Amino acid sequence: MNNRAQAVREYSYTVFHTSMGWVAAVASPAGLRKLSLPANTEQAALEEAGVEQGDMKVEPEAFGDLPQQGQRFMDGEQVTFTMSLDLAGTPPFFKAALNACASIPRGERRSYAWLAHQAGSPLAVRAAGQAMARNPLPLIIPCHRVVGSKGSLTGYGGGLAMKTRLLELESR
Repeated sequence: MNNRAQAVREYSYTVFHTSMGWVAAVASPAGLRKLSLPANTEQAALEEAGVEQGDMKVEPEAFGDLPQQGQRFMDGEQVTFTMSLDLAGTPPFFKAALNACASIPRGERRSYAWLAHQAGSPLAVRAAGQAMARNPLPLIIPCHRVVGSKGSLTGYGGGLAMKTRLLELESR
């Protein structure tokens, strides 16, 4: 068995339903590695999270309160997610951008330029956008709070309607 196959076998996953749809999560022994945005079906959530069902084990208990926290978040409550995160293998600038994004307070928005500056490379605005596009943990690392320089809503993996809905949830 190759190293990738061995690593995947150590991963576990769960899928849970929220008021906005199905969410799938993947964890390594070090923490949460991937979280899908809400999807219309269980299968769509699993696919978005990259779940390889034959190689990963279903282990809901490994995720602690994440399903309940995810549901409360989708219901508009302020939630502090408590599960450890595993960003191993993330390039340094992307990791810095993800950490900066995680610091954006609920109900507030920041620009991609702000994000690039906070990540240590003020001119790397496009790279900051790519970091958000590849965010493995949306909702927990709230990339929906990152907007264009004039406050415009720009690309989002779940579509602009999803981004708008998440921002509206947080403005309550």
